[in-house]
Parts: sequence; structure tokens; C-alpha cells
Amino acid sequence: MTMLSVHSLDGRLLRLFLEVYECNSVSRAARRLSLTQSTVSHGLERLRRALGDPLFVRDGRNIVPTAQADLLAPRIRKALAAMEALARPQDFDPTRETRPVTIACNAYELPAETAAIFRALRADSPDLPVRFVPLGPVAALRAQLESAVVDMAIGLRTGPVPQDCESQPFLADRMTVFYDAARRGRVATLEEFLAAPHAVLDFGTGQPSLLDRRLTELGLRREVHLAVPTVRLLGDMIRGTDLIATMQERFASGVLATLGACPPPLDLPGVQYDLVWHRRQSESRRHDWLRRRIAAAVTPAP
Repeated sequence: MTMLSVHSLDGRLLRLFLEVYECNSVSRAARRLSLTQSTVSHGLERLRRALGDPLFVRDGRNIVPTAQADLLAPRIRKALAAMEALARPQDFDPTRETRPVTIACNAYELPAETAAIFRALRADSPDLPVRFVPLGPVAALRAQLESAVVDMAIGLRTGPVPQDCESQPFLADRMTVFYDAARRGRVATLEEFLAAPHAVLDFGTGQPSLLDRRLTELGLRREVHLAVPTVRLLGDMIRGTDLIATMQERFASGVLATLGACPPPLDLPGVQYDLVWHRRQSESRRHDWLRRRIAAAVTPAP
């Protein structure tokens, strides 16, 4: 690789490299870039000549990056971010901002927090439209963040941060067992907990909850008698029954305030909500303002 060959690279080729790197497929990268496969293949050949490396090799029906491509990927992301920053105004005035902000989260889980976020943003930017949209599966969320359909997301930390995204802690909580105290007593032992009929939230993602993952680690299982899509409906359905629900403690001062509550009879990990965004937004002054205002709007739980 020579300095002359490197100078033949441009932002479009670097973006093409990253799409192929992330997709492990020329055809999928072409669809995401709205290009033909032959155009992407031609771009890859230019990259290979300029960088002096095959970059990707065939592995069955897919392609996989070479060791050199793995080394180049983070540098290319940084270079693209710097190039994109050149096109952005250096000054940002939130009082004049009118571009809509879209935040993906399950707002019914965080009613007080979403209200505080809206008030904080509105205080700085009175004409700023703010939209809260449902938090979908991780794969769909990553695509929304990458395409800037969603500016950022707030969700439970259930695994690694989505690819090419960054995060910061948003809010901490812990799990509590809720029940109708007029129909049953608190669960004092693990045996009582496992024998009780459970009610759960089901968002249709197919992902096990924090509690179910913990029970699986212990070789245990619970009996789920009811699954509903919202916390308010969960509370309504528990009342008048012997069902129990293991939920975040914050709901004890909200939609589940009329229910009894007790600690779970087993050690459970703390609940952590994170603020997540695509890394290409990390240097954006507008995005930096959004992250700071959202974080400042919420007082973390102990």
C-alpha cells in the first residue's frame, strides 16, 4: 500500500467497506447502499488494490474479513466520522433547533422519566418536536439507529451493545415481587416462589427475561399462568387473584402502587437501563446536547 493508492480512497469507498464488513455479504451490502452487486464488487476491487489486501475471503455462502480488514474497520469508522463532521455546522444552538428528535423506548416502563426528558428538552428548545416510539428487537433497533430513523434508544441492558453502537448508563433499579395482598401472602421462600402462579410481561421479542435467565442458570423453572404486553394491564390482571409478578421496584410508586410487594427469595442481578446511539453520532454536537440533557433529566436510583 502506497500513499498514492491511499489518496485514491474516498468516503463512498470507505462506507462501502464498512457495509460489506458488517453484512459479510456483497448482495446484502448492495441492498443497504442501494447499489448493484457489480458496483459493490468493483468498489471492493478498488479497495483491495489501494490497501494491498484481499480484505474479504469466501466462507461458504458468505464472506469473512481478513485480519487486516479487522484492523482497518475501527480506523475507517473513525475516519468516516471525521469526514461527516466536516459537513456539520460547528456551532449548535438548541434554542433554534426544530429537527424532530425520536427516542425508542418502552415509555410505559418509564412514564416519569419520559415526561422528565420531554420537559428538559422543551426547556432548552421550545420548538423541538419529540417523538417516543416503541422499542423493537435489537436487529431492527440497530438498523433504525444506523439510518437515523431513531436518534437514540433507552432500554434494559440484556446483552452486548448492538454492533456499531455506543451506550451509557441511564437508570438503575432492582426486582421486586408484586401480589394482591387481599388474596395471598408474600412469598418468603424459593419453594413458594416457584410454586406460585406467575404473571409476566411479553413484548413478543422471544427473549427470556432477566429472571428466567437466572432461573435457568440455577436449573429451575417457574409456572407462568399469564402473559400481557403492558405493566398497567399486568397490575389489573393480578388484582383479585393469587398471581405474582416480578417487576422493577419503580412500579411500586406507579401503576402497581396498590399491590403488595416483597423482595424476591433469590439473588437477582440489578436492572440497568442504558442510553444507546449509533457511534457515527458520537461527535455530533446536537447529539451530545441530547445525551447530556436526557441524562441530566433523570436522577439514578440507588
